[in-house]
Amino acid sequence: MKKNIFCFSAILFIFLFLCLSPLSASETEGNLQLKNLIMDLEKKISDADTRMIAHPSFLDELRTLVEKYKSQLREVFFKDNFRDSNYTQKPKWIVKSGNFFVTKAKKLSNSVTVRNQEPEKSVDPQKAPSLEEEAIGLLMDNIFGSKKNDKSIETKPAQPLKPVQPAFIFTKTIFPPDFELNMEFISTSLTGEMEIVLLGTQNLTPRYRLNINLKNSKDKPIEILRENNSRQFVIGAATKFSRINDGNIHVLKWIRFQDGAMHVLIDDVTILTTYEVYYRNNFSGFGIKNKGGAYEWVSFKIFKAQKPEIN
Repeated sequence: MKKNIFCFSAILFIFLFLCLSPLSASETEGNLQLKNLIMDLEKKISDADTRMIAHPSFLDELRTLVEKYKSQLREVFFKDNFRDSNYTQKPKWIVKSGNFFVTKAKKLSNSVTVRNQEPEKSVDPQKAPSLEEEAIGLLMDNIFGSKKNDKSIETKPAQPLKPVQPAFIFTKTIFPPDFELNMEFISTSLTGEMEIVLLGTQNLTPRYRLNINLKNSKDKPIEILRENNSRQFVIGAATKFSRINDGNIHVLKWIRFQDGAMHVLIDDVTILTTYEVYYRNNFSGFGIKNKGGAYEWVSFKIFKAQKPEIN
């Protein structure tokens, strides 16, 4: 009878455990609740084992289940989903440039227009006039007050789009060198770029940048850059090219492990893998730089890194 009572209680306990964990495992309060729940279950299993009121194989199954969910506990260093309709407190974001605001749909928004650079002019050496031709041209200009058409000057096509002025917003938060940063975002811009900038030291010096090109193609891939004394070095580029400017919510994960291995995933598909051990200290903040395009950010979360299932 006691054995049956224990089995029923344990199954009910596990049912509540499974119901609660998907809803709260990623939240700080939920993590504490989940830890307490696991501790209680471990005590129950230990007590049942000591009193021999449950079959050993059943207890082993419970222990396996406990270990499975213990591995899913995440230490949360930062989170914001803008549900409070602001970005100025709890947590506090600081705008360095640009105009950021929270939409009615509770998303952080910013837009930076881009424009073509002025066409450049160049001189074709083969068509350039000789000294005698230049002298005759000057004489004709003085006599008739007109200038000959200079065929040596050609106009080059317009240069690639450039932002009028990048927008930058950042927040101060301490997190370790082995981290997982999750960002949910939306964009419908045909072209554009944004960066996730990891900041280090008390001076909030940029250490790493994840440059996200909306086209995300072989010619313009998503890249990780290391920054040192204002110099940037590309340490990894995407080898897969998911579409991210279709107006849907996309989840970007940037993961770095203790050994320096880095992975970037979009919608749980690994697009970039590289290795970097240059910076080993805690980070002191991170920021978002809009270098062109319109974006809405749904949420940001930073966890302690744990090995993902790389696709």
